[in-house]
Amino acid sequence: MKIIYHITFLAVFVLTMSACKKEALLDGSKSIERSNALEKELKTQLQNSKDGWIMYLKTLDVNVKTSAPFVLKFDTVASKVTTKSIYGNEDRVSYFNISAATGAPLLTFSTGSILSDIYEFGTMDITDYFFKVLSVSKDVIEIQTYRKGTGSASEGGVVYKMIRNENVAWVKDWQQETAKLITQRQFFDVDLKLELTYASGEVFAPGTIAFFNQPAGNIAFFKASYPTVINNKQLDPIEFDYSVYFPVAFLGYNSIFWEVTTRFTPAEYFSSGPAAYQRLFKTNYFLIRKINGRSIDIFALDKEGKEVITGKISII
Repeated sequence: MKIIYHITFLAVFVLTMSACKKEALLDGSKSIERSNALEKELKTQLQNSKDGWIMYLKTLDVNVKTSAPFVLKFDTVASKVTTKSIYGNEDRVSYFNISAATGAPLLTFSTGSILSDIYEFGTMDITDYFFKVLSVSKDVIEIQTYRKGTGSASEGGVVYKMIRNENVAWVKDWQQETAKLITQRQFFDVDLKLELTYASGEVFAPGTIAFFNQPAGNIAFFKASYPTVINNKQLDPIEFDYSVYFPVAFLGYNSIFWEVTTRFTPAEYFSSGPAAYQRLFKTNYFLIRKINGRSIDIFALDKEGKEVITGKISII
């Protein structure tokens, strides 16, 4: 009888514990508890980094070995975010929201933010401006685009790491130049030598390039019709010639960059030309470290923030 009693008690205990676990799974209390804790920590860390967080975005071109940096500063009280990037120097203020979701909080950037603009224009690998928050620590916040693409696409896009912007050497280098390249007329309408060094050991033969101003009619078109210029007033479109290519490029915040888009023609200006540069240079941008009297020091970063391209543009 004592043996039967112990067996019966054990069976009841196992069934009770199973029922408790099933109930916890059904009501999602553990998941909600974790999500709430993650949300609280996210708000704390976003606010605590006075110099913001760095996020790196890549183009869709597999030839590109670099990722463009975005420095995001969050004000969790006002739900505002300012962004320093190749597109501008914190001249745009947009909004963000942190909300509850199944298993993880959602970090959402408002329509009209730089990240939503990039998503809508489709020039980089960002497939949403809703992000699931996967993990939070003092130095790294890991997020994932909610969707893989369009509104009907499945969940689970690219995973990004936002890195705390604290004593990052390249950020200081990037921010030191106060002159705008568009005002340095000695670099326009002349032959320039482009030299690039790759951390991977790949060899780039120095080539001749040239910068030219866009005519007034083209400037008017960009300001009225080209989304990147409409949304980022600090940009200056130019013509960037190299070999047989002469696509549109943009002078942004201490940067030179180009975009691949099929929305506009001719192709050599907007799609095939910029794509050729991405293949040739292995990047879609150059950050400007310093503008000297007759040369420009440039560099580019990978998705970890490591300097993988270093170069110089010099007057011949």
